[in-house]
Amino acid sequence: MPSINSAYGRIIILNGGSSAGKTSLAKAFQDLMLPEIYLLQGIDMFWFSLPPKQLDLERVDPEFYTHTSSMHDGKEEFRIVPGPQLDKLMLGRYKATSVYLRQGFNIIADEVVWKRSWLEEAIRDLIDFDAYFVNVYCADSVGEAREKSRGDRHAGWNRCSARYASMDALYDLSLDTGVLCPEECAELIRSALENGLQPTAFGLMKEKFLEIGERE
Repeated sequence: MPSINSAYGRIIILNGGSSAGKTSLAKAFQDLMLPEIYLLQGIDMFWFSLPPKQLDLERVDPEFYTHTSSMHDGKEEFRIVPGPQLDKLMLGRYKATSVYLRQGFNIIADEVVWKRSWLEEAIRDLIDFDAYFVNVYCADSVGEAREKSRGDRHAGWNRCSARYASMDALYDLSLDTGVLCPEECAELIRSALENGLQPTAFGLMKEKFLEIGERE
């Protein structure tokens, strides 16, 4: 299939809520017999670079993030509210990723787009590449069961993060991990790419979110 620049790598961004199965899917995709390797450079790679204190909900500096619990449509939701320092870290990762892409590396990235500004910065930094935006989701009941089984997630984290992650997003492909296992989802991505799936979502979002705003 044609690419924006054949010298650059390709990036597949798996966007969805916590416990949606993004990382398992990314690793399953890496494990396929593909003609090229894909590096996993998702949000956790940068999130876990923070000092232990900033990963502890009881000790975290509000400059990094705060957290709230509330009800939405009669259901409990747990929300992480990014602060300015977390914004800087997360916005910077798209620029870091672009360096690898320009070196010709392919990347698959599990992502939770918590804020519209994160999405807009991703568009700015990755629009020059073959960037596929993939919706990874599951039913609330599935996300809730996964939260309980993992034991380190607050109730309602999947539901809330999924809602914010997809609030403004347009996608090239959507995958329900509550119906399909990671290996099946990985095969669907491979099949879509082999059958000529075009990376159009970023271009459409650029026109919708950035160019319209500039004209106004």
